Amino acid sequence: MQLDDLTIGNIKKNLFYRSIDAISDYNRFDWHKDKCGMIDTGQNNSSQALAIDFWGCLKLSKYKNELINILFVETENDWDIQFEYVDKKLLSEKKSTQIDILIRSKNTAIFIESKFTEQDGGGCSQVKKTKNSIVQCSGNYITQINPKNNISSKCALTGKGIKYWDYIDQLTCYKKDHDYRPCPFRNGEYQWMRNICFAEAYARTNDVNAKTYLAYLESKKCPISKKVNKEKYLGKLKDNIINTNSFMPISYNNLLETCISFLSNDEEEKKVWIDLKNWMMKKESLL
Repeated sequence: MQLDDLTIGNIKKNLFYRSIDAISDYNRFDWHKDKCGMIDTGQNNSSQALAIDFWGCLKLSKYKNELINILFVETENDWDIQFEYVDKKLLSEKKSTQIDILIRSKNTAIFIESKFTEQDGGGCSQVKKTKNSIVQCSGNYITQINPKNNISSKCALTGKGIKYWDYIDQLTCYKKDHDYRPCPFRNGEYQWMRNICFAEAYARTNDVNAKTYLAYLESKKCPISKKVNKEKYLGKLKDNIINTNSFMPISYNNLLETCISFLSNDEEEKKVWIDLKNWMMKKESLL
């Protein structure tokens, strides 16, 4: 997709100065779009821009390996950071789960879902009307016929060959042969579930250890931050994840302070991170 100069200019104006170069090709990058199909990464409240601000700065830091090891309690020396990672083969998806940030070394993969001003995770599309006003799922996890393709299954996505419930059955207390009214993944838990299942499928396919996190800005202005503080961000998943370390919350505020503290002996690099902190706090002040 060839972007016009104005669109690229607006995106770059909304990115931290070092992080601008973390995107190698602005025309081929998968920019977030609003409901009207317009790129909205140039807006102050863009969660995609906030993610690139921090992780792009980290990607281009000469201390990348050291900082990642400190932030995630690792000991690797070959870290790479990728944005908007997809692989539709992992879960047999028609459109792949999209990982905001994938941090990868030879032995470990760290999956980051980044949020800013969102109310919650994204809900399941199968309970919403299609363009032809067809609703493919009743919202309950029970045997039913999808009126769009006449396939009988408990989950419309399972009926399409997508493997979410194969992993849900193993990673949570929810069992694919049970009935649930309503489906535990019709609302915001749906996006969190996809991230966790994707990470597990990736780990098995690539024979690596996997970690999943929710990165957010701690602020009274950010709904996700409020839910994290009240321990409600996981919704119904909270008491049903078998690995309680899955999808742990990490605040950009704490990540910034950890990086700045580590860089106490390099004033030049430390200043970049202080600038980044001020940049991100300015975005928060303009909400």
